[in-house]
Amino acid sequence: MDSTVATPPPPSPSAPRHLALGGLFLVLAAYGVWLAVYMGAYAGGSDSSGYLNNARLLRQGRVTVERRAIPGLPSEKLPSMTYVPLGFMPVKQHDMVPTYPVGLSLFFVALSPLAGVDNAPTIMIWLHALAGVALMFALARTAGLSLPWAALAALLLAVSPLYLFISLQALSDVPALVWSTAAVLCAWHSRRNNVWALAAGGAVAIAVLMRPSDALIMLPVALCLGFGWRRWFWLGLGGAPGAVFLGLFNLSLYGSALSTGYGPVEQIFSWAYAPLSLKNYALWLPVVLTPAVVMVFALPWLARRGPRLLAAVLATWMLGFVVFYAFYFHTHETWWYLRFLLPAFPAIIITMLIAGRAILAPLTGRTACVAGALVTAAVVLWNGFWIYRLPVLGAGEGEYKYVKVARWAEANLPANAVVSVMQTSGAMFYYTPFTLVRWDMFTAKDFPLIETAATAAGRPIYAVLFPFEVKDALEGHMPGQWTQVGAVRDATFWRLDGPVAAPVAAAPRHELFSAHLGSTEVTAQTAEGWYDVEHSLLHTWTWSGGHGGLELESWPHESRTVKLEFALRSLTPCTVTVSLDGTVLGQYVSGTQRTPATLVFPMRDGRARLEFATETPGRPESAAPGARTLAFAVYDPKLTAAGNAK
Repeated sequence: MDSTVATPPPPSPSAPRHLALGGLFLVLAAYGVWLAVYMGAYAGGSDSSGYLNNARLLRQGRVTVERRAIPGLPSEKLPSMTYVPLGFMPVKQHDMVPTYPVGLSLFFVALSPLAGVDNAPTIMIWLHALAGVALMFALARTAGLSLPWAALAALLLAVSPLYLFISLQALSDVPALVWSTAAVLCAWHSRRNNVWALAAGGAVAIAVLMRPSDALIMLPVALCLGFGWRRWFWLGLGGAPGAVFLGLFNLSLYGSALSTGYGPVEQIFSWAYAPLSLKNYALWLPVVLTPAVVMVFALPWLARRGPRLLAAVLATWMLGFVVFYAFYFHTHETWWYLRFLLPAFPAIIITMLIAGRAILAPLTGRTACVAGALVTAAVVLWNGFWIYRLPVLGAGEGEYKYVKVARWAEANLPANAVVSVMQTSGAMFYYTPFTLVRWDMFTAKDFPLIETAATAAGRPIYAVLFPFEVKDALEGHMPGQWTQVGAVRDATFWRLDGPVAAPVAAAPRHELFSAHLGSTEVTAQTAEGWYDVEHSLLHTWTWSGGHGGLELESWPHESRTVKLEFALRSLTPCTVTVSLDGTVLGQYVSGTQRTPATLVFPMRDGRARLEFATETPGRPESAAPGARTLAFAVYDPKLTAAGNAK
């Protein structure tokens, strides 16, 4: 019997590579889970509500919708945009059409039968965010970067504060990046097989459906295709269906196959914006792409040392978007308006890394590994700091706020109310059936027409406003006696009580906290008797002058028993009594240190109002004129379920 032990075959050279790719896939999956926690693809601001409103129209098989007008006051008697929410533009006499490109909305509609109408936007944006990172890796490999460098390229995109911020909302910028990158990749591979040009044509078409300016991606795509007429034939074949559809869609909405909902070009592009945009580039591109972004200026040097076609593709890809959007009227306004450059980010990142590879090329062995680890750590630390500093991860929650605003309005405002809005107009149109008027589209001279018509129709007037809107709206455009009736986060709800103008009082209502009890969400709102809600890194609190009401409301409205845990603090010792419907729930002695307290009480039909009171007079917080009189504060409220109310 042979006693020789068989020697196992040597490992395949591809085994480490497969293990590395498997590890990268797991990292991408973990990244996807992390993204999902913070996603908020809702009908929020102008863009996101515009895409979702458009998707709803497409599901209904139409492209126009009638404006919701006050009975007796047709749109022609007011400025043309009065009844038109953000994300729409007026057409004909009483209709309106979506402003934004149709591509993203089509994707939402396509996924709706599988995922549901409410889930489709979140899932679609999430899939595109992951696809963008994966395509970034594939592009780096196609550009000749090694597997570690390609992984660094994917990391640079994945943790870019701008990419993350936009990936958490129902916006078209990340899908525009995905399909632009796919178009260039497919066009590059078409030099090996003409059929890849068919895919490139389809990708270009989808990119343009996402945003018309993505036609700029044809600059690098054309370089990739070269002069082979067969490749151009396949490209045209792939792109023709999308081009025909877009032309017919634009014709039906805007009257011309080449028109868009953005309006005349001369109104949104100007030479005057270029210096401001360039300043914004210089200030914020090093933030969202790390300071290493300066290495893009090494591209001419790289062109002399490396493949000239690759350098030309990267140059046209970057410059096309960077130059075009330098003249756009929004680009210079803030850091997140650099989102228009996202389709060019893959080219910028590849250029950065090719330059970085050339700099680190002399390093070998352990030194190269240490340098790679340091570069990776620097990327993570830099981007981590800015993700926290901006803050990026609150983008989804910021969009969800619009859902809460609309839900509160529908639950608490009269069904026949006329609601004056601006920032929330697109979301309110999507989530509620209210008649909406845009306060920013009419003047104080027009407002009496609205008041008279609403009064004649028996329709009360309300307003939903963010802090930056309050003074301008209530004093400049709609003078009258306004009373605040509610608040959700920093959005406030106001009721018009009379035509006589009066100064707008300080907002007495604020959202103190929001809690999820399974599928139920409960929001607590301070009523009279409280000052502003204050925050620190560790605590949330609000001070009372001696008596304060706290109103709780749940969605959906259902009866249940809840437990409220909080802490009390006061400048001088006092006894605070908490009651519900005249029944005392508890009495607590409060002092200068936070005193824990717990309440268990029922919410009937999803509502409860707690009264906090003390007989001890409050004390001025300082000797300054107009200082607040503080009696007690409620700190860090936390709500949990305690059972079903009987």
